[in-house]
Amino acid sequence: MRIPLIPQAQVGEVRVLGVLSAGAFLFFNSYGSINVAIPSIQVEFGSSLSAVQWIATMGLVLSSSLALCLGRAGDILGRNRLYKAGVTLYGAGAALAAASQTFPQLVTCRVVMTVGLAMAMPLSSAITAAVSHPERTGWSLGILLSAAGVGRATGPALGGFFIHLAGWRAVFLANAVIGLAVSVAVWLMLGGSERRSGESFDYPGAAALILGYPSILVGLSLGANSGWSSPSVVWWFLLGIVGIAGFAVREARAARPLIPRPLMTNVPLVVSFLAMMLFSAAYFPIFMLSPLYMRNVLELTPLDLGFILTTLPVAAAVCSPISGRLADRVAPWSVVAAGYGSGAAGILVYAGLQDGSSPAMVLLALALVGIGVGVALPANQRAVFSLAPREHYGVAGGMLSACGPGAGALGIGLAVSLMEGTVAGGAGAFVAAQRIAMLTLLPLPLVALGLAVIPRLRIKGRPGE
Repeated sequence: MRIPLIPQAQVGEVRVLGVLSAGAFLFFNSYGSINVAIPSIQVEFGSSLSAVQWIATMGLVLSSSLALCLGRAGDILGRNRLYKAGVTLYGAGAALAAASQTFPQLVTCRVVMTVGLAMAMPLSSAITAAVSHPERTGWSLGILLSAAGVGRATGPALGGFFIHLAGWRAVFLANAVIGLAVSVAVWLMLGGSERRSGESFDYPGAAALILGYPSILVGLSLGANSGWSSPSVVWWFLLGIVGIAGFAVREARAARPLIPRPLMTNVPLVVSFLAMMLFSAAYFPIFMLSPLYMRNVLELTPLDLGFILTTLPVAAAVCSPISGRLADRVAPWSVVAAGYGSGAAGILVYAGLQDGSSPAMVLLALALVGIGVGVALPANQRAVFSLAPREHYGVAGGMLSACGPGAGALGIGLAVSLMEGTVAGGAGAFVAAQRIAMLTLLPLPLVALGLAVIPRLRIKGRPGE
């Protein structure tokens, strides 16, 4: 069967996809570019490392925590309306951040940016799925994820360029200029009125989730540095457990729960999210460990290190449209399973690295994981939106934005706890501990692969597949 890589699409679809892809590029590019600016911000304001680190961590914690609530709000109030507001808020927050005169001002502006990000990011995939023809949904979602991958790959380099050119403020100014340009395009492309659904919003459920989910993420973040038995870490985890437990109780009793019951009772849909979370928990630690391994063990130069680190997002960006297109034409579960298999192979190669391994072996491991990400995630999103009712696309997009990073943070926390205390032992101890951590995580993508191919549970794309 011949499958054209670039399908024929309506002009309107292409324009909307172009604008949403520009937004995806901006959001993921900002993660890397702002991370590069952290040392300069610390020097100017004289802030502690633990304080200034929140400039970067806040994006993951808040956007993941708010994504589900705002995805549901998009289904009720209008996805286009909320997406436009989110992009505009992000650009405005970046402009204010560039003009910040104190560290508290900068943190406040970063919160504004992150709220805008949390409004827009989960709805971008929902809008893409809604405007795309069913035969092109996977391809469109693949293009969107490819733009995000390019943004992730180029973020550190662009951030370094802007800092070299005009200091850390230039990073936020560039985000503001691009963000406001995307905002104008979004308001033009996503014009027209939207009807509100008239459904009620589950405020108690949202409050419990917003209390519990970020508390767990904060506990995972602090535990990696302060120790898992630290009183502050324990309190964050206790707060998280209370919030998550309250959310679960509320969801079971609410007439209009935050996660609609047609989504919670759809077994293939639940399986698709579970498999994605297992895969994310397994590969996210590589983002943290690979720079440390290459710098401290292999003693690569920052230039070589940066070049090799781009392998994963570039491989994902290249594979995403191909995967999405395949998922439009064949059963998505088979494409998803191939991606999980490639990711597991990459994790196995990474676990086998020694203190004398060549950079080419690191590149191979990152390439295999990147191919796995690029193949699995678009096909999985294609399956999710094929299974979810159209009126709940916002919630589905919010779950996609929240579950993957949340599980990834859990995987990083597990890897750090397994490796705790090995850094002082030298290169050999680090490599041995890294191997144990990655081999411990290796079964997770294999279980995800199994879930994708079990006939009664496998990740479907259309009724009857």
